[in-house]
Amino acid sequence: MALETSTRPHVLSGEEIVALCRQYTLYEWTAQSAVDPIPVDHAQGVYFYTPEGKRYIDFNSQLMSVNAGHGDPRIIEAIQRQAEKLAYANPFMAHEPRALLGKKLAELMPGDLNKVFFTLGGAEANENAIKLARTVTGRPKILSRYRSYHGATAGAMALTGDPRRWASDLGTSGVVHVLDPYHGPQREVDSAAESLQYLEETIQLEGPNTIAAFFLETVTGTNGILIPPDGYLQGVRELCDRYGILMVCDEIM
Repeated sequence: MALETSTRPHVLSGEEIVALCRQYTLYEWTAQSAVDPIPVDHAQGVYFYTPEGKRYIDFNSQLMSVNAGHGDPRIIEAIQRQAEKLAYANPFMAHEPRALLGKKLAELMPGDLNKVFFTLGGAEANENAIKLARTVTGRPKILSRYRSYHGATAGAMALTGDPRRWASDLGTSGVVHVLDPYHGPQREVDSAAESLQYLEETIQLEGPNTIAAFFLETVTGTNGILIPPDGYLQGVRELCDRYGILMVCDEIM
């Protein structure tokens, strides 16, 4: 059911919302003087609307989190039912939604993977994956690629290879960055064999027995939607197995 923009009450105009947000909100990944956000009032289906009723197609599903569309009554009703029954549960408790979702995910995961650790977002998931990898292997170092993005919290930002990490990279994180098959438009994309050769050389130079895990995006996302050459991921898997390194795939596509 479409929402009627003309019947929705507005306390603030879009211009007022933007002005207040620019004054009181610290925005990420941008110079604060250049911030120019889109004011959003409501959304329905594939569209979101400004307070004045201007409509945008939401090609990004907001931040890739609304893939089912906005305002689906089935989702809204499920949220309402759960909020009425139990809005919050301590992480040490067990409850039906967690039980059923964990079981479903275990059925979908490959091999003998049958345990799920629930987090609130991708960066937090990577933070915990770093801790798990180091605990399981007893090794301190983590590999990730230069052309990568893994989150904005401390550990996830250290994993991130692109220049966004520079301002907060103290060089003490234990993360070692390796080259990606793609080097930019000035140079040809490396073959799987070439890229794997560089990766293995880095592993050997850093000491295989010091490396806990290799974090990578199967398809590089915010750095260009880069599809790896044929055989690359299989080769990474083989190298990780050979040297006892965990392979952690972030944002599987």
